[in-house]
Parts: sequence; structure tokens; C-alpha cells
Amino acid sequence: MKGGAVATRRLAEKMAGVLDGIRVVDVSHGVAGPMTTMMLADNGADVVRVERGRDEPAAGQTGLRVWNRGKRSVEIDLESGAGQDALATLLRAADVVVHTPSGIESHAVRAIVAAATVENPRLIVCSISGYGDHPLHRDRPDLDGLVAARTGLLFDQKGRRGTPMEFISGRPGPLPELDASEGLVRGADRPGPVFPRTPWPSIGATYLATLGVMAALRARELTGRGQVVETSLLRGALAATCLNWQRVEDPDAPLYWMWPADARSIEGLYECADGRWVHHWTVRPSWVLSSAEGDDLVVAGSDGLYRDDPDRISMEPDGLLVGTFLHPQLAEAFKKFPSADWVAAGDAAQMGVALVRSPAQALADEAFLADGCVVEVVDPELGSIRLCGPLLELSDAPGAVRAPAPRRGQHTAEVLAEAAWAPAPAPTGAGATLAHPLTGVRVIDLGLGVAGPFAGRMLADLGADVVKVNAKHDVYWCGTHMGLGTNRGKRSIALDLKHESGRAILERLIESSDVVTMNWRPGAAARLGLDYETLTAQYPKLVYCSSRGYERGPRSDLPGTDQTAAALTGTEWEDGACDAGNPPLWSRSNMGDTGNALLSAIAITAALYHRDRTGRGQQVGTSIVNAGLLHTSYAWIHADGTPSDWGHVDGGQHGLSCWYRLFECAEGTWIFLAALDAVEQATTLAALGADAEVRDDPDALTAALEHGFRTRSAAEWFALLDAASVPVEVVDEEFCRNVFDDPHARADELIAETSSGAVGRFEDPGLLVRFSETPGVIQRGPSMCGEHSRELLVELGYTDGEIDAFVEGGAILDAPVVKE
Repeated sequence: MKGGAVATRRLAEKMAGVLDGIRVVDVSHGVAGPMTTMMLADNGADVVRVERGRDEPAAGQTGLRVWNRGKRSVEIDLESGAGQDALATLLRAADVVVHTPSGIESHAVRAIVAAATVENPRLIVCSISGYGDHPLHRDRPDLDGLVAARTGLLFDQKGRRGTPMEFISGRPGPLPELDASEGLVRGADRPGPVFPRTPWPSIGATYLATLGVMAALRARELTGRGQVVETSLLRGALAATCLNWQRVEDPDAPLYWMWPADARSIEGLYECADGRWVHHWTVRPSWVLSSAEGDDLVVAGSDGLYRDDPDRISMEPDGLLVGTFLHPQLAEAFKKFPSADWVAAGDAAQMGVALVRSPAQALADEAFLADGCVVEVVDPELGSIRLCGPLLELSDAPGAVRAPAPRRGQHTAEVLAEAAWAPAPAPTGAGATLAHPLTGVRVIDLGLGVAGPFAGRMLADLGADVVKVNAKHDVYWCGTHMGLGTNRGKRSIALDLKHESGRAILERLIESSDVVTMNWRPGAAARLGLDYETLTAQYPKLVYCSSRGYERGPRSDLPGTDQTAAALTGTEWEDGACDAGNPPLWSRSNMGDTGNALLSAIAITAALYHRDRTGRGQQVGTSIVNAGLLHTSYAWIHADGTPSDWGHVDGGQHGLSCWYRLFECAEGTWIFLAALDAVEQATTLAALGADAEVRDDPDALTAALEHGFRTRSAAEWFALLDAASVPVEVVDEEFCRNVFDDPHARADELIAETSSGAVGRFEDPGLLVRFSETPGVIQRGPSMCGEHSRELLVELGYTDGEIDAFVEGGAILDAPVVKE
């Protein structure tokens, strides 16, 4: 491993990074703040990590060895006057400060951050709180388990019966009498909420905060002014569920309902003959059963794309029934042969079959190392270790892991000496007025499925004019809940790109654009002359984003999905508590596709910032695998492959320890406890009437806590423990329903109400990043396939006669609006 680490260091020395020259002060706590500033450091920012002088009460601290890489560490006593003066001095010369105005952050620190914007008006303040300003939640503790409980996210891990959309509408969903297939077990085989290892609220907040900082830097380049960028773990939870937490006027509209988020649905996870699990997605039953019908696994032929397979399981209610019927047969087929044979068969047939691996196995993957999504560094205390690499790919300003995590306080004297003499950032920018961070930017969205189009949705929320280029056959997908969720804020034109006129129309669109984004399979863009090399030769200022399923390497040509990437990177292993003997779990709040999309949106925004500074466009990219590696970035391994002790979920999927976990209470209710210090633990034991002596016996302690909590309802325990200052939350299964009628959530644009020609009134999570000077915007509801074809063609200068000829000739689809 040492050779790889040296190569990584040498590479880092040659790279400036898109944020070269940007100074960031990280005074955050928890998970999302350090992860956000890791992303900034990987892309060239000089990040100063401020350690408080005392430990913070957060679980999962092994991740800090990953999240603090490339930073400089300063140890300051922020409770003292001298420490507060030192922080103020650091902020005077900073471009960005990331802080967490909840939990352990003091009022003094918040006041210093607020005051710094007066002396340094170019300062961008990134605030990551637990719940933002919501009056019902803002004073609640901000640990991930507690936020996941309060928002009910723990009920979304296995899916909800009938789908979350139907639950939100108070309906049972299609086929209410149907139960899941025998043996279709996700995670722990018990009722109630389950705890995943992945801190989904913080993961979502990390994506949102990083996107917000990049957008604010881009805005500052034009206006010369900094601003406050706000997100929260609540908004992060909404980001993780936003395609499933919807309420529509007509939930019975054709195409809308799909079964993947239904707790009863087939999901493609199968145990093989060797006891290992694979994830097969999308499920192609004819291929599986044909390949496995004999004594040897024989790779059967396929019928091409999933949508063209006559034997595919449809996503509609009849597909749920078919999947229930076929699941036992598919499970038996996979059980006949070892996992390696199934993976090889999937590769040969271009089917999605991925081995479910632990994070340690993912980090040991030589293909990941060769790609750079996994890197080796020489840690000052541990020697050579492997961890996730830089997750954004920018051709003109590539990122890198520039150094391992420093020792605590390693750079205190050096950084404070620099800050004492450093001037505030020099005024730059054109002094322009900017309505939204991406005002004036046009994006051509050629994305497919979820991972491509969701990036365009996020850019539209930042004010970009996003033109969704649909294929004419996308009518089906655009009407589904996933299609609606990914296409809000855009205008749609439906083209046949193999038609000469359709291709010419796209060329004219690109001429007027700043960004082209896609997630096509390798080679597809080149065949149409839409590859980066071709387009950049014509449009050197173009920002071109191409995202993938997997790493650049042996899996590049395989169909990549949220599910298979989650299998490969360890998310399903850890969320399912596989170390405890459980089957893997594909969380219904998994952010593989949407994480890839958010990384793409971050990279695009960073490239636009870079273009404003240099005049140059570039190619950017990322992958679903990159998102998965971020989700498991609490993990790292030693040089010999030995994993670090990052903490695993128990077999019952309650939590990470007896003090940070779910407990079932009376009346079938659930509570989440996060008693992380001795005082909170003693208070809890006293409240439950348990003997203090059981603290020395983990099994006896867990049994005492479980018994005690069952004696009262969750609401009763919450009232008692919360009054005693013990961090605790009731697991609120109804939160996803109630948030749609919460006036504070609607006023704060946590919930957006628009309309769609497919379903009428459309409500879903709204603006998940807030900007004080250049706010985001909900531009319109989800676009239907070809809804704006004529409007866009008129803007491009085509006459009505020419447009009619395009329709007649099959070059475009000019779709009407179905519902008012």
C-alpha cells in the first residue's frame, strides 16, 4: 500500500483544485459538518478544523479519521475569551465558515459567526442545524438517530405497506389483502421501525450543504457578496425520502403508482449457494430461471433493455402480484449456485447482478483503488490506510486527498500566526444583482431514470433554466412518482435523436446552453456525436457532466443502479446488520441515485464557479458508487485489510449500543434513546428503576432497559426523560403525513405545492437549501414528456409550420397538458 500512498501524495501536489485559494473554517460538530468540509478540502480549499478542547457527544467517531483528511487542525477553548477571540480572528480572513448552531455550539460561537459577516462581508456562512427555525423542532437535539426517529425515517427503511405515497394519503394502496412472499425478509425479522447504520439525515445534509456552499461561491463571484447558506438534518431527511414522500391530487392517475417503495415488494436480494447475497436489479425473472434451470448455471440470452423485455415484472400493481408469485422460484434459482457464478453470469449477459459486500471488502477492491474512488494515505498514527477518495471529478481542476487527517491541534500555532496577519479576502466580483444562485444558466438535461434527472431538478431549484430532453417513449416514466419527483422545475422537449431533425434541434439547444448533463451508458453519447470531446471542440465554455453507475474500470459497461451500487459499497451490508447474521437491507431512504445526482449538481456548480473565474468549461462526473462510498465513509481499513472498529448495528437492528438505540414501549410504540454521557445514563437507569450495577454487564443492562421501556408508552417515557434532559425522541410514524399540512413547514418551503398535467396538485419536499441573498426558487411543477416542445422550439426560432412538420415527421412529440 505504501507505493499507492506515495503516488497519491505526488498527484495531490500537482493539483490546484477548483477551490484553490478558498479558506474555510470548520467549527461544526456531528457528522454533516465534517463531511461537508472534507468535500471542500478534497477540491482544493484550505480547511482549518477547529477542535473545541473537549470531546463532542456524537456516535460513529471513527469517521473523523476520514472526514478530517486534508485539513489543518487547531485546538481552541471556545468557552474562554481568548479562544473566542482566536475564532473571530480566523473568520476575519476566511471565505467560508461551516458551523452547527444547535447541540453543543454555544451562544457565544453563534454570536462570533454572526458578527464576522459585518467585518468580512464576503464571508459565506454555512449553517447545518438539526431542524432549522421550525418552532416545533428547532430546540430538539441534533443527533442522527434522534432526527431519524422524530421524522419517522426509521419506518421508511423496509418500505411502507402500500408505499409511502399511499400512507401519506391515508390509503392502503393496491391489493390491500396481499402479503409479502414467504421468506422475503428485510433486515431484522420483526415488526416496527429499524435502525440503519447509515446516518441518512446527515448524509442528506452533507449533500445539501456542499451544494449550497458551491452555489454561494458562484454567486459571490458575480455579486462580490457573501451570504448565509442554511440546511439541516431535517432537510437532509427530506432529501433522503423526497421521491417517496409525495401527496398528489389524483393518486389513481395512470402510471403514478409504482411498487419498489412498497414493504411487500420483490427487491432482487437473493442468497446464493455459498451463503453470500447478491442484488439483482432490475429483476429479469425469465433470464434468472432460464439460466438456472439445469444442473449448471448457463448464461441465458436477454431481450435487451428492461423496458423491451416482454417478460419483465412491470412496476404497476400487477407487477407486485407477479413478483410475489415469482419470488420463491427466484430465491430457489439463486440458491442453486454460488454468488461468484451469478455475478459472472450477470456480467456476461449485461444484467445487473452485484455481490453484497462489507465496507471493508469494498475498500479492498483493487478496481476502486485504480479508479481513485478509494485511496491510500499514510496516517500519522496508524500508517497506511484505505478510505474513500475524492468523489467529484473535474477535468480542469481535479480534486485529491491531499493529506491524512491531522493530529488534534497539530497546526494550532501555525494557523493562528497566519491569521493574525492575514487580511480579509480582497473584494472581487462584478457587483451584479443575482436573483438566484444559477440565474442565467441554461442546462440541457439528457439524464435517464433517477440519477440523471434529479441533478437537473436540484439545478432548477437554484434558478437554472433546465430543459429536459426526453425521448418520445418517456411518457410512461414521466407519469410515475419517480419521474414526477425528478422533473420538477423543468421544461420538457421530447425528441427522437436518431431522426435528423431531432438531432438538429438538440444541436440548436446546446448552442444556447451552459451545461449538458447525462448518465448514459459508455459509448452511447459518442455514437450520437454528444461526447465531451466532440462538444467541447465546438463549445469550449461548455460544462459537460457525465455520471456513471460504477467505477471507471471492469464494471464500466455494466448497467449500474442504486441497488447494485449499494450492494458493492457496503451500504446494504451495514444497514442490514449482516455482521450479526441478518440478510442485507436496501434502505428505502438510500441515496445512491439521488446521491449521484447531488454530487453531479455539486460538480456542475463548482465548474460554473471555475468558469466564471477562468473562462474555461470542463468535463465533470461522478458515479453511484462514489455516492455509496460517501455513505459508508465512516469506514476505513488498515494496510493488511483489517477493518477499523466503526461500530455495527445489532441483529435486532435497534442501534449501535444499548445507549444509542430503539426501544419498544407499551402499546406497540417506539422510542429512541441517545444517552451518551454518564449523567444521562444514570438518569435513565433511575427513571426506569433499574439497578446501577447492571451498567457493568452489557447483556444485563440491555435486558433491564428493554424491560423498563416496555412498562410505559413512548409518549410517557418521552415526557419523563425529556424533562430530565436525557436526549430521547418518540419514533413518529405519522410525521410524513403531518408535514404536508404543517403551516410552518409550508411557510419555510420545506413542502412545495405545484401542479402537474399528470396528477393535478403535486406536493413534495421543497427548497432544501436556503440562501439569504440569492434564494432558491420552485419554478414550476413536474414536466410531462414533451409538454414544452412547441414553446421551446418557438424560442429557438422555428416557425409553427416547421414545428408541425417535425411532429408529422416523428422528430418531436408535442404533448398536451392533461390536467388543469
